Amino acid sequence: MKKWIGCLGVACALIAILYMIFSDEDTSSVHIKAVDGVLDLRGLSDSPFASLAGDWKFTSSSFTSPAELSKKAEHVPVPGPWTPNTQWGTYQLTVYLPADWSDVGLRVRNIWSAHTIYVDGQIIAEIGKTAVTKQDTVPSNPSYEAYFRPENRQIVITIHASNFYNVRGGIVLPIDIGDAEAIKQDVQRDLSLEWAAVLCLLLFGMYHLTIYLLRTKDEAFLYSGLYFLILALVIALRGERLLIREFPSFPFELYFRLQDASTYLISSLLLVFIAKIIPSAMKQRTLLLLLLPLLLYAALNAILPARTLSGMQYLFYYYMDGLFVIFIARIGYLTVKNRISIRRNEAVILIMMLLFLALFAISSSSDNLFFSGRNSWNRIGLIGSVLVMNVFLGIRLMNRTEESEQLTSRLQKANDTKDDFLKVATQDLQKPLHDAIHLIKSIVRERNHRKQGEQLYLAEQLIGNMVYVLRDLNDFTRIRFDDYAIQLKSTNLRMVMHHVLQLMQLTLAKKKIHINEKISKQLYVWADEQALAQVLLRMMTEVAHDTAEDSLTIEAVMAGGDILLHVTTNRNSISAGGERQLSSRLMMTAELAQQMNGSIQYKRVENAITFTLKLTFSECKEPDTVTEHVYSVQAAASAEERELQTLLIVDDDVMHGEVMRGILSDTYQVRVAYTAQEALDYYSNHPDIAMIMIDDIIPGSMNSLELLQKIRKQSSLMELPVMMMISSEYPRHIEAIFASGANDYIIKPFSKETLMARLNAAEQTKQSMQKAIKYEMAFLQTQIKPHFLYNALSNIISFCYTDGERAAYLLTMLSSFLRYIFETSRDGQFSTLQKELEIIEAYVEVEKARFGERLTFAYDIDPLIDTENIRIPSLLLQPLVENAIRHGLFDKEGPGHVQVSISARDSLLHMRVTDDGVGMTAERRAQLLEGETANVGIGFTNVRRRVADLTQGSLEIDSLPDKGTTIQITIPVKEGLDDVESHSR
Repeated sequence: MKKWIGCLGVACALIAILYMIFSDEDTSSVHIKAVDGVLDLRGLSDSPFASLAGDWKFTSSSFTSPAELSKKAEHVPVPGPWTPNTQWGTYQLTVYLPADWSDVGLRVRNIWSAHTIYVDGQIIAEIGKTAVTKQDTVPSNPSYEAYFRPENRQIVITIHASNFYNVRGGIVLPIDIGDAEAIKQDVQRDLSLEWAAVLCLLLFGMYHLTIYLLRTKDEAFLYSGLYFLILALVIALRGERLLIREFPSFPFELYFRLQDASTYLISSLLLVFIAKIIPSAMKQRTLLLLLLPLLLYAALNAILPARTLSGMQYLFYYYMDGLFVIFIARIGYLTVKNRISIRRNEAVILIMMLLFLALFAISSSSDNLFFSGRNSWNRIGLIGSVLVMNVFLGIRLMNRTEESEQLTSRLQKANDTKDDFLKVATQDLQKPLHDAIHLIKSIVRERNHRKQGEQLYLAEQLIGNMVYVLRDLNDFTRIRFDDYAIQLKSTNLRMVMHHVLQLMQLTLAKKKIHINEKISKQLYVWADEQALAQVLLRMMTEVAHDTAEDSLTIEAVMAGGDILLHVTTNRNSISAGGERQLSSRLMMTAELAQQMNGSIQYKRVENAITFTLKLTFSECKEPDTVTEHVYSVQAAASAEERELQTLLIVDDDVMHGEVMRGILSDTYQVRVAYTAQEALDYYSNHPDIAMIMIDDIIPGSMNSLELLQKIRKQSSLMELPVMMMISSEYPRHIEAIFASGANDYIIKPFSKETLMARLNAAEQTKQSMQKAIKYEMAFLQTQIKPHFLYNALSNIISFCYTDGERAAYLLTMLSSFLRYIFETSRDGQFSTLQKELEIIEAYVEVEKARFGERLTFAYDIDPLIDTENIRIPSLLLQPLVENAIRHGLFDKEGPGHVQVSISARDSLLHMRVTDDGVGMTAERRAQLLEGETANVGIGFTNVRRRVADLTQGSLEIDSLPDKGTTIQITIPVKEGLDDVESHSR
């Protein structure tokens, strides 16, 4: 009943609003138009007034006397704007009045700007001051009415107008004429409607701003409140111009600055309001760019003289209407695609609001641009948009209230369940915790090593059970707060069950439990494989807890579209005599089963106990062949015999560091540093460390990221893997870790198995990268151009006939060059700077045999540099020297020079290879640096890549056509004797 009363009230209010909109009489039904300066209204009978629209006589740049008509007069349409070069003129119209009009009224909406109206030579209205210059003109532009009593049924209306302020001069909106009483009533009705609209909008604005002040987080109410307030100002400024009617002395300049600025400002506020309600509708930056023209235009209108930018009104009206169309289309598209962040009913109401706003904007634009002067559609659009906006906010509030109630109910239910779970989990933790404490005390007192081993094994199992309970608690909390992802896929049930039975093999054997499994190998269910394994493991653990010296039957049967997995004991369980106590494992199992659209039941059947797991059937098919893992004794033995590599652990927690040492001591030679400076000092003195693990929070003058950055200055990602131990996965923290040079990270706490897997992965990656470098160097050996060897050998042969000593010398140089090239991959990734210089000298000597005196070469090496101790990547400079000779000097006419310059400062080694050859274009230089061209030499590509990968250095190219080329490499100084001195020398 109450609902029907509410609907009736809404219907009555809507009928009243529609009556106010459509009961207003206007001249739209009158189709009589002026022709050749004459308007005949004597046949008018269906309307109390008409519009003075049609062809008027007009004299440009002349104020014609009202008593006479200029012979130069032309006919112009009214309403309508002047031509751009017209600034003053005279309108004249002859009107034949109906016989029943005794007193006549004129309703003037907009004449730009100063004007005087004459009727039969008598002044009935004078607005501002008309003149032929801007200095003498006093502008004014109100909306008003004028009344007079004609002496006869034929009158001549003359209007003098002057405009120096707006590109649209003259009569730009219709002038209505009619019975004086009817005009007064129509004006009074319109004024009442506009005052009511202003009052309602002010109330709406205050209401929305009050809500915003009470809840500042909801910024949408701020923009909607400001929108209503400024819209009230716009209505007072436009239409019947209530502000000027109420304050006739209001300054002309200020009035039109406010009028235009507020018009564009409300559109901007409205679009921002929509963007705040639907953040996915448009990005903030895109919205700002779209609104920038409107805001700029509004600001300029508020600063510049009135109507200075009026010539651009057409463009900005169209632009403003276009924005509404874009938003409507965008929100409609997001609603259809279900990509919107609000409910569908909110989106539908919002689209209706936008449609009403578009109607209001387009009809307003029509009034201003096409001089219609009819405002019925304006009223429909305005009232409809305001009503629908409030309906939208009401629905939004209702939806949020429902969501809040649902969330409160869910939180209460989750809180009750959490309390139950915590109670059970606490009980499950108490027994193994006390047992572990007692076992540890027994281990200390036990003298028999065999018994100590057995007790240690039991303590490990007990603590492991406590870890599983804590994991259950964490998973349970994540499920309750919708932070647990389940990925359902077709899963082989028998395969997962066999995996679980293998994990429980020791328990089943010790308790003498025989398994009778009856699951088809072709049976697949919809489940998350990991979650299904957890469910089966927990279920089998519960069964094993209550069973001993018994046999279990595991059977899967079809029940409609579901699979029922029964696990049944053949005899009474250990706890069959009473009610079974609920455990945290079973509560977690029920939650996981529910996440997979299933359920789990526990019940007694005659003399046995049965667990039943219900899952959704997927399909029957032959399972994929699974390769069984075979443990290799020889591989394990060889792994134990190999020399242990050094692992440096940096952790300020002494106990955790020692535990880590104990976990990894069988696999690595572990060193623990408790401060960042201690770790840095140890690494500087022991550069043979294989891997480093760093805790992400280390107190002291140097934090963990600073330590990592200092390490990266001495070794690359490939040379020394570094793993960070972190407590939480914040995206920015992870980004900072990798930006500082970490190879990987692991989240604390972690199991030994997880840690070993991550360390092995890092080690395998390092070995794979080293092999890749080795293979790449071997590939480089095959890239020695055959024509180089052919030319070199041909030149040496020619010298054999003329200069034997020269031929022997060149043969020695070629041998040194080839030997270095072929031994590089075997000797390692680095060599001494001295070796690199020697091979460059050997290569240049061989090339000189072909170029002769055209080629000169020189070194410029800082004497403070110890070339025997500085290490650089192998074949780093030689390919650059080769490119300088072959690509820089080969095509150059005349002699050419190549120079290698090496200096060191600020722990950086600067190496330059300079030639005065043909040079290259900027485009070619960019292609070389970015690797975008297909004909880049393999040697240069390798140099560029290894500078970045092995040294984190930089490579720069400076070249101009016909001026030569300079390639500069900057890498960190790496000292230490070459580790390959003992190879093959």
